[in-house]
Amino acid sequence: MITNQNNNSSFIKLLGIAILGFFLLMVTNGMTFSGITIFDEALLNEFGWTKSELKFRDFVNLVAASFIMPFVGVIIDKYGVKKMMIIGLIMISVFYYVYSFIQTTFHMYAIHFAFAIAVSGAGTLATIIMVSQRVSKNRGTAIGIALAGTSAGGIIIPQIGKPLLEFFGWRAAFQWEALIPVVVLALIIAFIKPIKYKEQTAAPAEETKTDKETGLVELKFSEAIRTPVFWAICFAGICCFYSIMGIISNLFLYLRELNFSVTDAANAFSIFFAIILIAKLSSGVVTDFINEHKLFKIQVLLMTLGTVGIAMNTEDLVWPSLIAVGLGWGGLYTLLNYIIITTFGVKSAGKIGGIISIFEGVGSGIGAWLTGVISDQTGSYSASFWVVVVLLVIALGISFFIKPIISNQKTKTTV
Repeated sequence: MITNQNNNSSFIKLLGIAILGFFLLMVTNGMTFSGITIFDEALLNEFGWTKSELKFRDFVNLVAASFIMPFVGVIIDKYGVKKMMIIGLIMISVFYYVYSFIQTTFHMYAIHFAFAIAVSGAGTLATIIMVSQRVSKNRGTAIGIALAGTSAGGIIIPQIGKPLLEFFGWRAAFQWEALIPVVVLALIIAFIKPIKYKEQTAAPAEETKTDKETGLVELKFSEAIRTPVFWAICFAGICCFYSIMGIISNLFLYLRELNFSVTDAANAFSIFFAIILIAKLSSGVVTDFINEHKLFKIQVLLMTLGTVGIAMNTEDLVWPSLIAVGLGWGGLYTLLNYIIITTFGVKSAGKIGGIISIFEGVGSGIGAWLTGVISDQTGSYSASFWVVVVLLVIALGISFFIKPIISNQKTKTTV
């Protein structure tokens, strides 16, 4: 009876922490990147900007976040995630309201730089650390549920923004949506309690150190960056994040060029994120049973095949291609973050994840922007997405260098 009660208590704790992470990422990712694309056509029509001028905002957002992330990571390691989450949500709310007053591209870029700071403190890195610190059993499942929030943002936020856009116009829509982060802020303040680690007895430098609370082998930042897998993750991250952000950021406009109506394009966008959400949830569960490194390779291959269909630029292949890309990326995103935690641990996750985020962010920003630039120059998105195919093939090759290092370290210590 006591065992059952403990199991139920552990499951409720896992679910509660994971759901909080889910809502946090739904807001931070959905409102600053994926969900905001519902306003793209309205902004282009009002200001007469080119797609590359518009999409440069995503370059500013993602690249700035990647370089800010290591500094925020140090703060998270020292002071915990809760304070940074609160600051990030407040910033998103404030600058969403300010967005309704923009008149120039400079105004837009400045706001997205502020979004970069906000997402650095209240985005994926903070959420993964929050979950990993508080959940030890079935951690893959919990991380999968939380990361599914990034996809939920692409499903739910456009569906909130679309009717607001139609009835009130884009400026008033931004003002109404500024209320959304306040709701999640209240949940974070109420339910996330700070966590402190006990000081551990120093271990010999050559030994692999395992944390009793998290069950993870812990590597220092200086140890992590000397491993080949660290750099393999970094360079695979550039290719994969360039690819998916190039697709997501330009998907609405790509579908419009294929003669989808505004409503159909918005619905397709949401369905695409629903597919990604399902993949994130399922891959998180599967990692508790099947080797994550094998799954990683499968997900990259699936995403590559789907992007080939998108690059062919025909309406008949849209849905098969989006399904393949969605399933591939959803699993890949969860696995990439899960591998970082299981490989390096959580004690220095802020600094380690921060450096990896530089590579991912640079790839993301360049992908979102350059995809639009190539489309402007060539007259369609086909060439843009063939570039994505090439990068995913490179990522597939790099994935064979992403291997467990824990067992290798243990072997060395026993010699």
